[in-house]
Amino acid sequence: MERRQVFSAVAVLAATPLLMGGNDPNTQSADVEAIKTANQAFYAALSARDLKAMEAVWANKPYVVNIGPRSKTVLVGYEAAVSKYWANSFDFFSQMAASIASIAQVYSDGKIGYVIGTESAKLQPRSGGDPLIFDTFVTNIFEKNGAAWQMISHQSQMIPK
Repeated sequence: MERRQVFSAVAVLAATPLLMGGNDPNTQSADVEAIKTANQAFYAALSARDLKAMEAVWANKPYVVNIGPRSKTVLVGYEAAVSKYWANSFDFFSQMAASIASIAQVYSDGKIGYVIGTESAKLQPRSGGDPLIFDTFVTNIFEKNGAAWQMISHQSQMIPK
């Protein structure tokens, strides 16, 4: 291939995302805001201990993954990672309060997006005793399904004190 043809091919490939709207700042900004809103819906469902709301936050897909701060295994699949995990968590704790404490980064490519940061949690075991109060590093990954951003992965790791 001639040098000019190579440069032309590279220029076309480089311009393709721009022509297809993949790097449109307005789209990216709207996606980032929608991902932040979906992320807040996750914490609202968690803090309300509302299983229906939690299930609505998540994509009902076989590849969703959940690793909570108390997890001993990686849970994969909607039933294990969402329905069973959150039902068990909501039964174990009589009160749950969790929120994003800080956001280090929010990103979207228009199909997949994520929020990385820290979260603060206060969980009261139903059995009584002192509440569990801790901070975690968190990664929440979302997938765009139609117009909605739905969670496909949640990983929360306690920050050592």
